[in-house]
Amino acid sequence: MNVRDYSTDELLMMANNVTEEYSEEEVRLAKKELYKRGINDELIADIVKEEEEAFMKRLDAAARAEQARIDKRNEKNRNISYQWWELLILFVFAPFYLCRRCYLPHNFFPKLRQLREEKYDLKFKQRLIALIAGDIVWGLAYWIERVIMGN
Repeated sequence: MNVRDYSTDELLMMANNVTEEYSEEEVRLAKKELYKRGINDELIADIVKEEEEAFMKRLDAAARAEQARIDKRNEKNRNISYQWWELLILFVFAPFYLCRRCYLPHNFFPKLRQLREEKYDLKFKQRLIALIAGDIVWGLAYWIERVIMGN
């Protein structure tokens, strides 16, 4: 390994061994070459700190951009509505949505949970109202059939 051929930036990366891909001997040789180039431990630490701060700033900027993208998507999702025929299907088949399988509290109505997590506020409310209203109508129809018509 000829360390003289490496640039100062590459030697700094080797000396700090951030990725832990270099052996102790390579790290020692990189530090020795940096000393020959007039860069001491304090200067190495300062340069690494500056690079780390720049990296953290880029990381923060990327996180803010991602959050802005998510916020924009969520804002767009808030007012998306079901079509009337989709609501009709939900209303008519509401008891079957409720009874299609055995639910545990953590996975009760997964579609409602998904709509809530993805910030589809209007769709969430519409689906909830259609399911509750459909269950009530089916319950009343069953009650009327059993109590009133049964006599």
